[in-house]
Amino acid sequence: MTVEVLEDMWSEALGNRRDVYVYLPPGYHPARGPYPVLYLHDGQHMFASAGPAPSWRLDETLDDLISRGSVPPLVAVGVANAGADRGAEYSHEIPFPRDPASSPARGRLYETFLIDELIPLVRQRYSVTSDPAATAVMGSSMGGLVSYHLAFGRPEVFGLAAIMSPFFVSIDPVTLAKTPVHRIFDRRGPDRIWIDMGGMEGLITVEPVLELVQHLVTELGYTPDDDLRYRYDPEGRHHEDVWAERARSAVLHLFGAGGPAEPTVAPGPDGNLALGIGQLIDASPLGRRADGCTYSILTAQVDWRPERLLKRVGGAFLAAAAAGDGEIVARVGSHTVTTGVIVTSGEAQPALDVTVVVPLDTPLDASVSFSGLPTQHIRPGLHHGHWPLPRGVGLDGTVGLGWRGAGLDANGVPVRHPLRHDAARRIVVRVERWTNPDHGGL
Repeated sequence: MTVEVLEDMWSEALGNRRDVYVYLPPGYHPARGPYPVLYLHDGQHMFASAGPAPSWRLDETLDDLISRGSVPPLVAVGVANAGADRGAEYSHEIPFPRDPASSPARGRLYETFLIDELIPLVRQRYSVTSDPAATAVMGSSMGGLVSYHLAFGRPEVFGLAAIMSPFFVSIDPVTLAKTPVHRIFDRRGPDRIWIDMGGMEGLITVEPVLELVQHLVTELGYTPDDDLRYRYDPEGRHHEDVWAERARSAVLHLFGAGGPAEPTVAPGPDGNLALGIGQLIDASPLGRRADGCTYSILTAQVDWRPERLLKRVGGAFLAAAAAGDGEIVARVGSHTVTTGVIVTSGEAQPALDVTVVVPLDTPLDASVSFSGLPTQHIRPGLHHGHWPLPRGVGLDGTVGLGWRGAGLDANGVPVRHPLRHDAARRIVVRVERWTNPDHGGL
């Protein structure tokens, strides 16, 4: 395995420079091509052997999958983000909500750079295919958003797409007003799609992803668990470590040979599933193909009792309808998974009150967040936040400084107070010191 770095590549369309990281598989030789190719956003965080931490460690994952024969040898191209311009470049439809109001969306310019400038250069320098059936685009968060728009807007280039933890809807942490930032396409796009989401990603919530999956199946004719695979990870955070784990299954779905028609079905969660009235849930059981691809089985037959407790939104997607206890039963072939469920009434938007004690040398104008939620500076060493949040939202409990700084405890371990927000609460979090931030973000 080799990762080559094309430094300071200039873009005429965008008027800026960035590094591009190119993974070459073991035994790469131009005469053995053309190779399948995977284009990745936030490229500086893709490969353990090149670029800063945190990393998806995708070079290690690809080495392992290729050595096992699970996927063919392929080339992966990690396109570094543009730092402060990242949100704008990954936005096609509306300006990035966290940018100043005067900042335009630059997604179409980024698309021009990728397709008209970078891809021709990659094809010239490396033996990679131009066949869309073996060309993938992949990214997470805002990178998931731009991957979605690229794959559905340019399926003649990208016939494969992995859309991970996509930032589809911006939710104002004060008013909870929702602003969709993605387009709903009315025609099929790529041939194969992987889409996933975690349950501890704060205000980047699963609901827009579930709605898109339903649209892809019912309106655009994608076949669930076949050309479309979806994964819901209830404990998944918005972080590279989590995307590193799920990327393995995404690559297997896009480039692998597949597996048996009936995958191994994992047992349900321990204990009962706690829900608030109106909360949307995914009752799909988890399946694992013989090659290791792990995904939520959308074609499972899902029932529940008592009937009044829940209502079906579509497929295995349910919403809590009435208070009480019951169970959900999911069936896949000869497998049955039963999960206890408790639905409670209460505030739809209980308040979360957080006090963050920070080092006294923290800059007074520093942006300090709790689980991605912005806090207010009260006085040196003290920040505070108070937010009414949707019932059931999962928060990873991390404390951030700017785009990439992370709060550490006295032992140098990242501060984490994960919680499932199901009732009003107050918490105090203490940060002893900060990591050094680098480019990154949503």
